[in-house]
Amino acid sequence: MLRRLHIRNYAIIHSIEVEFSRGLNIITGETGAGKSILVGALGLILGERADASVIPDKEKKCFVEGTFDHPDNTEVMQFFTRYDIEHENEIIVRREISGTGKSRAFINDTPVTGAQASFTIQPAGQNSGG
Repeated sequence: MLRRLHIRNYAIIHSIEVEFSRGLNIITGETGAGKSILVGALGLILGERADASVIPDKEKKCFVEGTFDHPDNTEVMQFFTRYDIEHENEIIVRREISGTGKSRAFINDTPVTGAQASFTIQPAGQNSGG
């Protein structure tokens, strides 16, 4: 489960940190309030293609980080072991995009591919392997 979403330098967002509670979380607001921007940023850490056009300040990198509860999932545990990724009670997935569009992904500060990052946080039955 997503517990926290931290975004910097993405679309109209300079910097924001959103905390989520257990259960249902609903994001509401008027047209243009930024709901779709939050979803777009979340898509980046879920492995969607990065596009430098959403970075307003090209001198700074875009930063999207999600903190997730550690799943009780054998496949994910094997993934961490296979790629030598440290893990404890949470998984922190981060995506950084430079002003030129170069993208890097991390799980708990270990560099990974975008596909590897998305593998760890997809709902059970949604992943295709890592």
